[in-house]
Amino acid sequence: MTPNTLPLRPNVCMIVLNSADLIFLGQRHGEAGKWQFPQGGAEPDLSLEENVLRELTEELGAPRDLFAIIKKLNSTHEYEFMRPPDYAKGRWRGQSQTFWLVQFRGADSDINLKAHTPEFDDFKWCTLEEVRKLSEPIRLKGYDKALTEVKDELLKRVSPKSKN
Repeated sequence: MTPNTLPLRPNVCMIVLNSADLIFLGQRHGEAGKWQFPQGGAEPDLSLEENVLRELTEELGAPRDLFAIIKKLNSTHEYEFMRPPDYAKGRWRGQSQTFWLVQFRGADSDINLKAHTPEFDDFKWCTLEEVRKLSEPIRLKGYDKALTEVKDELLKRVSPKSKN
């Protein structure tokens, strides 16, 4: 297969909320200033939901039971690699992402970025506006529609209850 006929790798990308409805951003390991959401390739023998929880456990180093999937977002993003990473050469031309909104039910002290092979050197909890300012620009293009969905979801959480 030529590179442009290779398939896209299924990928899950998680927008993780803490108890204050702030969003997790991780600084890529060895790439200072490059902030992104946790994400990873979907293993074919697992459901997408299982892949979401597996990736979060690996990348954030927190126990699986501290994550609860709120919903799969409607947004998707497909992209081709500018420079395919070694794992993709001859297998995939890019990735097809699904986005997931996830609640983190733990404390910051439950996160251990070094528990597995580090994906992130640091993390911070951000507002939607901070996510848009800090996210690596090339990733933000793919995040945009998902962030609009998250904004709508957060507005539902804080909207006043109707009076009886």
